[in-house]
Amino acid sequence: MWLINVSTLSLQAFHGGNIPPYAILSHTWEAEEVSFQEFARASESSDNVAIAKKAGYRKIIAFCELARTEGHSYVWVDTCCIDKTSSAELTEAINSMFGWYRNSQVCYAYLSDFEPDLVWGTQEPSEHTRSQFANFLGQCRWFTRGWCLQELLAPKNVCFMNQQWKEIGNRGLLSQLISNITGIPRTALTTPPRNTVSSFPIAVRISWISKRETTRVEDMSYSLLGILGVNMPTIYGEGHAAFTRLQSEIIRKDNDLSLFAFTGDQNTCGFESMLAKSPRAFNVSPSAGPYNKERYYLSGWLSAQYSLTNQGVFFPNAELRHQRVPAHGHQYLLDLHYLDKRSHHRYLLLQKIGPGLFLRIQSSEERRKIFSKAAVSSPFCEPVCVLHRVPICIVQAGGHAHWERHAVRLRWKPWTKPGRRFYHVRSAEPRANWDMAANQFLLQIGAPPEMHVHFAPGNHSTNAEMRFFVLVIGVHTTERRKSVRMVTARVVSAETWQRVNRTELGFRGNGLSEIPHTSDNTSSICIAGYDISMSVDLVKEPGCFDYYQVYLDWELAKERIKDVSTPSVVPDVVEVTEKSYPARVADADKSCK
Repeated sequence: MWLINVSTLSLQAFHGGNIPPYAILSHTWEAEEVSFQEFARASESSDNVAIAKKAGYRKIIAFCELARTEGHSYVWVDTCCIDKTSSAELTEAINSMFGWYRNSQVCYAYLSDFEPDLVWGTQEPSEHTRSQFANFLGQCRWFTRGWCLQELLAPKNVCFMNQQWKEIGNRGLLSQLISNITGIPRTALTTPPRNTVSSFPIAVRISWISKRETTRVEDMSYSLLGILGVNMPTIYGEGHAAFTRLQSEIIRKDNDLSLFAFTGDQNTCGFESMLAKSPRAFNVSPSAGPYNKERYYLSGWLSAQYSLTNQGVFFPNAELRHQRVPAHGHQYLLDLHYLDKRSHHRYLLLQKIGPGLFLRIQSSEERRKIFSKAAVSSPFCEPVCVLHRVPICIVQAGGHAHWERHAVRLRWKPWTKPGRRFYHVRSAEPRANWDMAANQFLLQIGAPPEMHVHFAPGNHSTNAEMRFFVLVIGVHTTERRKSVRMVTARVVSAETWQRVNRTELGFRGNGLSEIPHTSDNTSSICIAGYDISMSVDLVKEPGCFDYYQVYLDWELAKERIKDVSTPSVVPDVVEVTEKSYPARVADADKSCK
């Protein structure tokens, strides 16, 4: 670490625990700043008149004089205390800078454009003076620069100086005004702060820089390193890739899900990347209230395990919910355990597109309104991999459901649901292929699986014991085309399924060849007082991909019809709560497309 001796105006190098107490300068760079080499030459020779005439040199000399009068022997200035010709030294300085500001005795923030001779003293100023002061302070360029954010937050004490190097107030006295200007909670600005920077969620910390600017694109990310507690090499020339690397480092060391609570650019496909393109995506002013880190993580850290892979962000055991809205489709919800400025929970909105694979859905205002009153399912857990980028085929097709080209959809005639809701699908295997929100299997091309669904027919009053049967679905492909060729399905009783698949170590799950099936792809079963039939159809719709549909139809068993005492259980007067797909009835509900 290079420091300036305020008595000799010479640069001196210090390392490790030998660094003496020092004052530090925070300022906005102007024209005629002085580099490390220029200041070194000026300190070695008094004849260097050209450097001495620079405005940046005069600023350094004025700062040294102020520090000397305040009793400081050494100072640090970012313009001339870093040898920027050395990439190694520049990287070390950028990664250490937050610590250097934090360890300083005092930070002097020089506001070169604060001209009036106004002072915010210990006594509360008059209403007129307060309004004037707030207006001039809010217009200072210092509050718009990216590097000045860490220089505001890191030091133990910050004194603000006007254009004439006179103190106009410190961070503690001005904390409310600064909070109004920057959106940073006052608890982080008091002296000493009541909440440390690390106690705020990642999204909150990034949002503080979202409206600021830096000369180099990369510096928007590099200036956040200390604030986010991350270290990484600096590579000038990488542009916005610096923020991608920064997010990757955060994921590697932290399990804060608020990192994904950003708003991306709207596009025609309706999906977006899992990682933000720049800090500006976090410009959705989060709650400015105090955060308690322990309380924040208590509700979410156990389910917040995730990692970065070459495919996307992988959650080995994500807790999901889902919603459906007729004519608008469905979505999965992954709780981010994070509150926005309206104290609303933030969620990742996801669409399943393949075995264990998901895309992130854009959260538009229109979509939020559509799904705001939709019922939310009970939580369930499964492995989730959210892709880094939206596949180009989906972008080109405007978000069209390419993944449903190879889907097998399960539809059934609706039952009435008096009392509590009845879940017909008890389980589905392989679980990674099952799209619970859309009641369909998503196939992996080239390795089509054999699938089975445990289905409990009826409703709470007619099948309270949840008796079930097993729907076994087989997919056959050609080796040449590696595409779905034919789907067959069989209905198997629970007793037969357990007998065929039971071994000493549990269920084998692959004894399908021992289960009899019909050649016309239809079968039936009688269970819980219903005669249930099944059929497989290839559905073709204009403008859509062909897909296979397995449909379950039912009617009351003959023995039960005699006992029906109320018309509400007769099939042809049942209230329809979930319609079947077009291959079966004309008035289809297309919500699962």
